[in-house]
Amino acid sequence: LEEQGFAVVAARDGAEAWEVFQQEPFPIVISDWMMPELDGLELCRRIRAHQSRGYTYFILLTARDSKEDRLHAIEVGADDFLSKPLDRAELAARLSVARRILDMEHRLREANLELARQKEELELKTQALEMSQEMIQQANLRFRELFDSVPVPCYTFDAQGTIYEWNRAAALLYGWQEYEVLTRSIFHTIIPEEEREKLQDQVQRVLRNECCVDEGIDRCRDGTIRYVLRSFFPLHDASGRVVAIIGASVDITQRVQYERELRALNERLESLAFTDALTGLFNHRALQDKLAEQFARARQGEHTFSLILADIDHFKLFNDTYGHQVGDEVLRTVAQLLQERSPAQSIVARYGGEELCILLPGYTLESAIEIAEMLRQAVASTPTPYRQITASFGVAEYMPYMHAPSEVIEVADAALYEAKRAGRNCVRPRLQQGEQAA
Repeated sequence: LEEQGFAVVAARDGAEAWEVFQQEPFPIVISDWMMPELDGLELCRRIRAHQSRGYTYFILLTARDSKEDRLHAIEVGADDFLSKPLDRAELAARLSVARRILDMEHRLREANLELARQKEELELKTQALEMSQEMIQQANLRFRELFDSVPVPCYTFDAQGTIYEWNRAAALLYGWQEYEVLTRSIFHTIIPEEEREKLQDQVQRVLRNECCVDEGIDRCRDGTIRYVLRSFFPLHDASGRVVAIIGASVDITQRVQYERELRALNERLESLAFTDALTGLFNHRALQDKLAEQFARARQGEHTFSLILADIDHFKLFNDTYGHQVGDEVLRTVAQLLQERSPAQSIVARYGGEELCILLPGYTLESAIEIAEMLRQAVASTPTPYRQITASFGVAEYMPYMHAPSEVIEVADAALYEAKRAGRNCVRPRLQQGEQAA
């Protein structure tokens, strides 16, 4: 690990690890499941409850491979698992995923801090603008001096949009000097055509003695576009009648760009959270969410759905005979084939290990069996430089008597077990409650 650039701190057991973590939290923790005094699950639970700063990626090292154990560990807060005996290539791959997720979390946190700073700066500029307007109203004789010194682009115009004042900040932002824009229409100077109708509505509101603050797009002299926060306020004569409008435009182009980058980072982070790193399919967590959604819709009577569990036959032989890299290649090949050959509306996911799952919204058991048989034949006919690849398939359909999504998986898992008992490389549906064998 140190050769790969990691600073490693080792602990003899869970209790010592907990003491060390409280003194200096670590971004990655690799823990054995079974330890005296404090086992891996309790250590994970305490770390999750203790965290207040950055996220800690928790990997459990275990020989346990039961679905129930691993689901329980995920519920406690474990992020990933390493199987015993420890495989260095698998360790490197898991740590690479951890690094990517922690890096995305760090960048997201930094982007949020920068966005907060931009927001605070924007609020300060808006406050400065409001203070400037109040000073103009209180000291009309000093209007021009104060107006021209405001650090925010400002301008005044009448009900027809004719510009009468234009300060230095406006000239810097838009590229138009004051003498070039005076008596020209604001609608044909800095307002793009697609914004004009909205701006005209806002002008009418200000003429009714309202104030308008809105985000929009302005056009500079050279044709470039700037995202701005526009503020329009009424200017009154001595009798209180609205005679003109003062406008201010705060350039928020950088903020908009940060928001777009933040959305992209969030989308990327969400993709990592729901995608299996090896196959590119939905991961187990995403499958559970999709299954729960389909189960709820089926319970409401919208439509039925079926589920196929596929298990690569003799997968261990690929790893033992050709190595884990070949095993990974076989798993990716089968995953890609199922993704490409399954119906467009289906949801293909890695259920765990060499088990893959196809969720089929709107499909009955009979049609799901046909799809499973088609997929079985496709897998069996896949060319390979190694031994032939085959897979066993278990098929189940949602039934009204079912009370939880897990029951659909249990039925499909039982069907898969029957397929393996029947000699593998076959499709088996599990008989539902009330059905009889033909």
